[in-house]
Amino acid sequence: MTDLIRSDAPTRSSMAALAIGGLVVGILWFSILTVIVALQVLGGTEDALADSYMAVFMGMVFLLLAVAVDVYRREFMPDELIHKIRRPKIVLHRAFR
Repeated sequence: MTDLIRSDAPTRSSMAALAIGGLVVGILWFSILTVIVALQVLGGTEDALADSYMAVFMGMVFLLLAVAVDVYRREFMPDELIHKIRRPKIVLHRAFR
């Protein structure tokens, strides 16, 4: 059997937390812009580039969300496989034939 050795949690990066906070603010900003463009389209006061604006704003939301999840995964989720200790292999010494 392999034993899983759990050690102390790694230190949390304050810069990663700050980066995630900034990314969340960006996500909220582009989400608000998306809602504003959607309300303009529903109200009938949109311009010819409303589709392009909607695509860019929603693309930025998903891009920033992907980066925020990646930073969170790398910095705040412990990697348990690093601490996994394997059993030593048992090699029997036999005479060469």
